[in-house]
Amino acid sequence: MEYSAGATKHLFWFVETRETARLLRDHSTDEVRTIILDENLYQQKSRARLINEFGCIRKRLEELPEQLCEMMITADINTGKLIAFIGCMASDRLLFDLIYEVYRKKLHLGEPNITNTDLNVFFKDKQDQNEKVALITDTSIKKLKQVYCKYMSEAGLLTGKPSEKRVVKPYIDPELRSALMKNGMEKYLAGLTGQ
Repeated sequence: MEYSAGATKHLFWFVETRETARLLRDHSTDEVRTIILDENLYQQKSRARLINEFGCIRKRLEELPEQLCEMMITADINTGKLIAFIGCMASDRLLFDLIYEVYRKKLHLGEPNITNTDLNVFFKDKQDQNEKVALITDTSIKKLKQVYCKYMSEAGLLTGKPSEKRVVKPYIDPELRSALMKNGMEKYLAGLTGQ
């Protein structure tokens, strides 16, 4: 998976992701796309925005094993949000790396916050290591920091005011833990648990 700054124009979209996963159980991707566009299921103001949102959500769901998509539909809301977040991580290498390299370390060391310095160092290191990341503008980096922290807050990994970014270790349902292990997603589990 390539590095990208595409997340600057995306939201977490948990409710929409769960509903899309539910529709995909009974319909083809093309049928779901038609339903979403015809009924403005995501309640967007423009058709172009609907198409963009569906494309992003579809990609996130396609990156998840079928077992996790099914579990997102039937699980409690907190587990559902974690699975949606795993879909975000699976479709966005920068977000995955941020969780695995920064959030995981904070949990492991028992440090209470992710600081702006932590985020700056992470992105600077990525820019030094990868030419695609090096091409991302400062404005986009700033936006990515905001978007990723918002995703983490919505998934229950951060709490408090945006300036605090207090780290929270999520409860991982045993069924989700087992599904991640069974599907070769141990690194996602490690990233979320600090192991």
